[in-house]
Amino acid sequence: MDGRFLIGEKHSVYTKTVSIYTDKAAVIVFWLLQEGVTRKDFSIREVAVATQVSVGLVQKVFKYLINKGLLNSRGIRTSKSFFISKPQKLLADWIKNYHIVKKCKIRTYRSAFTSVNEMIRALDKSGLSKHVTLALHSAAAAYSCKNTNIETLELYVIDKDQRMNIETELNLEEQEKGYQVLLIEPYYKALLNLADQEYQGVKISPEILTFLDLFHFPLRGNEQAIFMAERIKKISRIFKLEG
Repeated sequence: MDGRFLIGEKHSVYTKTVSIYTDKAAVIVFWLLQEGVTRKDFSIREVAVATQVSVGLVQKVFKYLINKGLLNSRGIRTSKSFFISKPQKLLADWIKNYHIVKKCKIRTYRSAFTSVNEMIRALDKSGLSKHVTLALHSAAAAYSCKNTNIETLELYVIDKDQRMNIETELNLEEQEKGYQVLLIEPYYKALLNLADQEYQGVKISPEILTFLDLFHFPLRGNEQAIFMAERIKKISRIFKLEG
């Protein structure tokens, strides 16, 4: 059930996406923005190995990015290498092609728990923390980069079969107006598998994905995304505010 603050934002979860920003292909774009920007150059095979996707998919993504002027190459044939000179434009293109409300099924709830930390401790104690990842404002707070007074818990549910167990453990009741807890079915499952930081036993959505999720999120998301971009190096080096 979508909260009323999302009503004006409702779209099918099957909204068409440019092919390089689909689940598996986005891992390559993520690598370019997180690791590629630190490299003088790299090969298609290097990226395929680093991201654990096929050479063919890397070639497809690179072809799109070169045609859009977002990736550069040097050399010829087997000796060809690539480099990214305009990461800000690549991130801007991703922002235009992804919107969490359009791409993810989101359920809104209220809880019998009175605080976010109580709910996180309950998830950790029950063993359900391994099935979720902090998202949106909760992820920003976990990165010590929160600039709102919103006291909510937003979770990606990695294993959707565990959703009812999570609802039971957190004493959740679905509601239409506002929310205390969000449970989100992820579009970018492959990116969430790359999460390498935790907060009180719960994994945190990667910084760049958290930024993307917040950017178009209707509840004070954009201001929170900009706040993160000003303070987290992984984002500040690839983001430029237009206008």
